[in-house]
Amino acid sequence: MHYFLHSLSRTLNIQQPHMNKYIPDRADIIWLDFEPTKGKEIGKYRPALILSSKEYAQKTGLIICSPISTSIRGGATEVLIDGLDNPSVVAASIVNTLSYKNRKAKLITKSSQSVVNEVLARLLPLMGG
Repeated sequence: MHYFLHSLSRTLNIQQPHMNKYIPDRADIIWLDFEPTKGKEIGKYRPALILSSKEYAQKTGLIICSPISTSIRGGATEVLIDGLDNPSVVAASIVNTLSYKNRKAKLITKSSQSVVNEVLARLLPLMGG
């Protein structure tokens, strides 16, 4: 019976009271659905580093984030990140503003503020800052 109700609520897109309570915060590492993509954009369901504040997410339902990849090329905008199962880098040159609710955000772990600072330090010169 429980399975039937769960399936019915998913079919009808009924929110469960315990679902989507998570609100992403700066330095969180989350799973996030980056699809659909166009051109050379990074896609798939993959980890991302949150750059925006929890207050921004609460007010807008959006997050500002950079994708995390296990494809390490040694580029100037790659920032090494610890705490994941495989060696990974944050793609600091790629910044997305996305709906965390519609993109299946799930918390993995928390990164250090120093990683966020390093991502921002590599991003700002690209924007003329």
